Amino acid sequence: MKKYLKIGLVAVILFSLLIGTAQSTTYAASSKKVLGTEFTNGLVLFKQYGKYGMLDRKGKVAIKPLYQAIDQSKRTNLLRVKKGNKYGFINQKGKVIVTPQYDYADVGLYNPILVEKKNKYGLISTSGKTMVKPKYDSISDFHNGVAAYKSNGKYGIINTKGSIILAPTYDEITENTNGVFTVSQDKKFGLINKQGKVIVAPVYESIASFENGLARIKNNEKYGVINTMGKIIATPKYDYIGSFVNGFAETKLNEKWGFISTNGKMIVEPNYDSVDFFWKGLAPVVVGGKLGYIDTTGKIIIQPQYETAYDSDGSALYEFRHNAAVVIKNGKYGMINKKGEVILDFTYDSISLFNKRGVAIIRQNLKYGVANDTGKVIAPPSYDYVRLATYGDGQFTDDFVIFKKNNKEGAMNSKGKVFIQPNYDRLDPFQYKGLIRMQQGSKYGLLTSTGKVLVKPKFSDINPFYKSDSYLSLVQYKGKYGFINAKGKIVITPQYDEVRSFKEGLIYVKKKGKAGFIDKKGKVVIKLVYS
Repeated sequence: MKKYLKIGLVAVILFSLLIGTAQSTTYAASSKKVLGTEFTNGLVLFKQYGKYGMLDRKGKVAIKPLYQAIDQSKRTNLLRVKKGNKYGFINQKGKVIVTPQYDYADVGLYNPILVEKKNKYGLISTSGKTMVKPKYDSISDFHNGVAAYKSNGKYGIINTKGSIILAPTYDEITENTNGVFTVSQDKKFGLINKQGKVIVAPVYESIASFENGLARIKNNEKYGVINTMGKIIATPKYDYIGSFVNGFAETKLNEKWGFISTNGKMIVEPNYDSVDFFWKGLAPVVVGGKLGYIDTTGKIIIQPQYETAYDSDGSALYEFRHNAAVVIKNGKYGMINKKGEVILDFTYDSISLFNKRGVAIIRQNLKYGVANDTGKVIAPPSYDYVRLATYGDGQFTDDFVIFKKNNKEGAMNSKGKVFIQPNYDRLDPFQYKGLIRMQQGSKYGLLTSTGKVLVKPKFSDINPFYKSDSYLSLVQYKGKYGFINAKGKIVITPQYDEVRSFKEGLIYVKKKGKAGFIDKKGKVVIKLVYS
C-alpha cells in the first residue's frame, strides 16, 4: 500500500512540476513586450500581457499597459484609450482625464470631443468636462464654431460650448462653407447662416456644395448658380452647369455648350458641340467636328480647323496648359501657339503630354525624339525609345530626357545635349539635389546631376531622399537595410532586417527578431530587446 502511495505522490509532484512549467512558459510568453513602429508626441506604443502602454524616447514606461487600445492625435496633452469596450482619455503621464465610459469617442484632436453612449451623442471638452450629455441622434463635425445635430428626426445647430443656436427644425442640415448651411424641408433645399437665420427659404430641388463662394442650384429641372448671400448669380435655365475653373463654368442648353463667368454673365452663348476648360486665357471649342479656341470674352482666336489630340493615357493634349497645344490635322500631330501659329509641323505620328518643364516626346516613322513647348525639336526622332525623366508614377519630374541606345539608357538635357552616356540598364531621377539612381544588372548606384558617378552600383536597392527621412536614403545591401546621405556616404550601416520611416527623428528597426529605435546617426536610443 505504501508503495502505491509513494508512486502516486511522485506522480502528483511530477504533474505539478509539469503544470508549473507550462504555466511559467505561458506567462513568460505573454509578458513579452511588443514594440510599436513610430513615435507620436514623444511616445511610442508597446504591448504586454495583451494590453497597451507607452514608452518615452529613452525606452522608459510612461504609461503602464492597462488598455485594449491607445490612440494619439496631434494633441500632446490627450490620448484616447479603450478599456474593456469603453473609451476615455488620459494624459501623457497616464493620468485619467476621462474615465473610460463611452461606447465611442472621437480621437480628441478637436475641442469639443464627440462621444457616444447607448446610440446617443454628446460632447465633452478636452479637459474632460461634460458639455452635452449623450442625448442627440447625431452631431456633425464643427466648422466655423457650429455643428448640425439631430434630435427626434429633425436637425438644428449647436455651438462649441454645447449651446443650442437653432432648435431641431429641418429635415436635414449639411455644412457647406464659411458657416453657411444647406437645409432641406419637404424635399426642398435652402440656405441658413450659422446663427440659424434663413438666407434662402427651402425652394430649390437641390443645392450643390459651395466652391469659391458659389454653388449650383436646380429648379424645375434647370440649373443656375447662387452665392453664399443667397443672391442668384445665374438664373436656373441651363440643362447643365459645370464647376468653375479659372473663373468660368461650362453650360449646356439644348445640346449645345457655352460658358458663364463667376458673376453669372454669359460670355459664350451655347453654340458649340463641346467645350473644355480655360487654360492660359483660351478654351478649346468644337463645332462641326473641328477644334478651335476662344478667349475669355468669347471671341474666336483660333478658327475651328483641327482635331482633338490625346496622350496614350487619355489625357487631353489640346489644352493650353503650357505655351503650346498639341492638335491633329489630316491625321498627323503638330503644335500651335496661343496666336494660332503652327510652331511644329503636322508630320508626327504622336506627341506626348508635356512634362512640367514643357518637354514632350515626338514620334515619327517608329522613331522617337524630343521637342519643347516653343516647337523646337531638341532631339530629332532617331531613337528606338525615349521617356521623360520621371520617378514612379510621375512623382518626380526632372529637366532631362532618358533615351535608349543598344538597349542601354542614357540622358540628354533640355537642350538635347547628352550628359549621361547610354551605359545603364535604368535611370531614375530622385529630384533631391538632382541625384539620379542608376542600375547596372541587379545593382543600383547614384549619379550626380551632371552624370558623375557618386555611388557605384553595389546596392540591391536605393530609395529616394525624402524630407520626412531627414533626406537620408534607405538602401539594401546583402539583404540588410541601412541609410546613405546625399553625398553617398553610409550613415547607418546596412545591418537591419526591417526598418520603417523616420518619425520625430527616430526610426523603428529590427534585427534577428528583436526591435528597437535608432536616431538619424544610427545611435541606438531604445535597445533592440522587443518583439
